[in-house]
Amino acid sequence: MATIRLVPSTYYRSNSSYVTVTNPSNMYTNTDSTTYASVQNTRSSTSNTYYCYVRGFNFSDVPSDATVSGFTVRIKASESYMSTSSSYRMSLYNGTTSIGSTTVTSSLSTSVQTFTFPIPSTLTWDTLKGYGSNFGIRIPLRRSSTSSSSYVYVYGAEVEVTYTVPVYHSVTVSNSTSATVTVSDSNPLEGTDVEVRASTVAGIRITDNGVDVTSQFVQRTESGASYDVENVGSYGFTLNGSTGYYVSNNKGISKSAAVARVDFHVPVAATITFTYINYAEQGYDFGVFGNIDVALSNGYYAAGSSGATITDSSYKRACNTSTYNTSSTQTLSYDMSAGNHSIWVKFSKDDASDSNNDTLQFKVAITLDEPFTPSTYWGYDIENIAADHAIVVTASASGPKLFVKLNGSWVQVSRAYVKQGGAWVQTSLDSAFNAGTNYVRGN
Repeated sequence: MATIRLVPSTYYRSNSSYVTVTNPSNMYTNTDSTTYASVQNTRSSTSNTYYCYVRGFNFSDVPSDATVSGFTVRIKASESYMSTSSSYRMSLYNGTTSIGSTTVTSSLSTSVQTFTFPIPSTLTWDTLKGYGSNFGIRIPLRRSSTSSSSYVYVYGAEVEVTYTVPVYHSVTVSNSTSATVTVSDSNPLEGTDVEVRASTVAGIRITDNGVDVTSQFVQRTESGASYDVENVGSYGFTLNGSTGYYVSNNKGISKSAAVARVDFHVPVAATITFTYINYAEQGYDFGVFGNIDVALSNGYYAAGSSGATITDSSYKRACNTSTYNTSSTQTLSYDMSAGNHSIWVKFSKDDASDSNNDTLQFKVAITLDEPFTPSTYWGYDIENIAADHAIVVTASASGPKLFVKLNGSWVQVSRAYVKQGGAWVQTSLDSAFNAGTNYVRGN
C-alpha cells in the first residue's frame, strides 16, 4: 500500500478587480506554518463576498492501474479581518458548482489550522478524478471591517491518496525441441490464472521452475465465442428471462448507478452488437456504454442546471439526448480482436425525477468475422500466480532412444545425424529412423 500527496498548481478568482493573490506558489506546498500565500479582498465593503478557488491537483500522479482505498482533502490556512460566519466556510467545488456535503465544520481563525473536508459516500475517487483540473477548494472572501485590510493566508493544500497497485509477474517459455508451447498471458497480475498451451505432449518433457508438470497437461477443446455479465457495485443488471434483456435494477433510486462488466471470449475477431432501450428522464438519467477494456466508474453522474455531467473521461456512447432516449430499440456495435475483453455498461440516476421506463435494457450478440472450428490442445494452468514462472520444453525420457554397445556396455546415443546435400545435419532420433529401413554402420 502506498500514499501520495497531490498538491495544487493554480488558482481562480471570482473577481479579478477585488481579489488579489500574493506569493501564490506558497499555497502549493503545505510544508510549514510560516510560509504562505496572501489572498485579499480589496473592496472596502462588508456586504460583498468573493472567492478564490485553489485548483490544479495532478490526479495523473496516481498510477492508472491503482486501486484507491481512500483519500483525504486538506488545506492549511488562517485569516485576518475576514468574516468567520458559518456561511463563509470553505468547501469543495467542481468548477463553480458545489460538491454537496463537503463544507468544513470550522470557520477560519487568526490561528493557523489544518482543515479536513468531509467526504460524502457519493464522492468516489473516480468521480473526484473525473473532475480533473476543475476540482478545487473554494475560499470565501468577505470582509468583517471596511477600515481594515482583510486576508486569508494559505499555507498549502493537498489531496492525500492511499492506494495499492497490482503486482505483475512474467511467464517465460523456452523450447529446446520442436514442440509448440504458448502462454495465454505473458504478464499476469498476482492472483490471476495463466494457462500454458501445448500442441502436443508426445515425446516431450515440460518443467515449471524445474518441476516436471508434463502429467498435469490435459487435453481441451478451444471454446467458441461467449460472454458473461458481471455486476459491479451496489446495483447492477438483472436478466429478464421472458424478454432476454438485461435490465438495470436501480429504478426509482436517486443518486445511484447500476454498473455491469460484460466479459467476452472471442476465438477470432468479431463484431459485438448491443441492442438496447434507454427510456428515462432525458439528460439526467441515462445509460453509458464504455470503450473496450476501459472501465467506467461505479458512481452516478450528478445533475447541473442543464443535465447530469458525465465524469468518466472515456466512453463510446452516452444516451443523454433525445437521439438515444427513446422507447424504441437501438444498436451499438464494436469491432473486437480475438481474445478476452470487457465492455462496461452503466445506468446513472441523478437526485431528481423519474420518467418513462426509468431503466437501461440491453442484449448482446456476437458475430465472428470468419469461420471458426474448435480445435483441441493440451493445457496446464498456473493458478493464483504469485511469482515468476519459467516453462522449459525438452525431449522426454520416454521418447525414442538408440543404444550402441561400446566396450561391452550399452550406451545411449544422444545425437543423430543425417546426410543432406553432402553435409551431416543433426536431427531428432524419431525422424532419423523408420521401421522399413535396414541400417549399417558407416563413416
